[in-house]
Amino acid sequence: SDAFKKVTLELGGKSPLIIFDDVRNMKDAVTAAMVANWYSSGQVCSNGTRVFVHESIHDEFVTQLIDATSKLVIGNPMDESTQIGPMVSKDHMEKVKKYIDLGKNHDQATLVYGGECILSDTGGYYLSPAIFTGCTDDMRIVKEEVFGMVMSILTFTDEDEVLNRANDTTFGLSAGVFTKDIQRAHRMIHNLQAGTTWINNYNLAPVELPWGGFKNSGLGSENGLAGVESWSRLKSVYVEMGNIESPYE
Repeated sequence: SDAFKKVTLELGGKSPLIIFDDVRNMKDAVTAAMVANWYSSGQVCSNGTRVFVHESIHDEFVTQLIDATSKLVIGNPMDESTQIGPMVSKDHMEKVKKYIDLGKNHDQATLVYGGECILSDTGGYYLSPAIFTGCTDDMRIVKEEVFGMVMSILTFTDEDEVLNRANDTTFGLSAGVFTKDIQRAHRMIHNLQAGTTWINNYNLAPVELPWGGFKNSGLGSENGLAGVESWSRLKSVYVEMGNIESPYE
């Protein structure tokens, strides 16, 4: 390099959303999972695509998730009634569709909803949200960033287990925890290796909140005071108001 530049880098992720069995409201957890996966047609770096659900509430969660997702309006983003728009390009739609096929045929996960190319007559590049169950940590759809509407649902039994599994990734951009136990929530968030986190919500990004990742998810932060510091240079200025004391006399 001909110059040495200070940079901030945000490099994506494969973020965990962890839903405990004492979640205050199942509807809120389902809504958060949808926001964490379907927002901007899944083309969001912070999306919580690894959804860890406590085994005791898994079936209820999946049932409500499918029901809510099936009611979404997919179509032209210029139509005010539209809730899900198209993919950014044909190439990207095909890439995401390959991951969906990989999830079914290679990973052997169970596609319980969606994952189809739709509305082809419109000229747009539309996919229906894909929900996979029966996922394990070693599957490619669980490990690799898809950048599309592909949700992987995994079950867990206890706090230590899910913490270790959630951290078992080269990424560390975001993470979310749903529980009514605020001590557990803060304990989990403290130990999750992610730079941008939420308790009982997901994907909110107020400008006051610093945004950045750990590990391979980037360097530095944007937004908040940390963002100001990232885009500023620190200069030291010493002003002498009196006589100089000579060390040589």
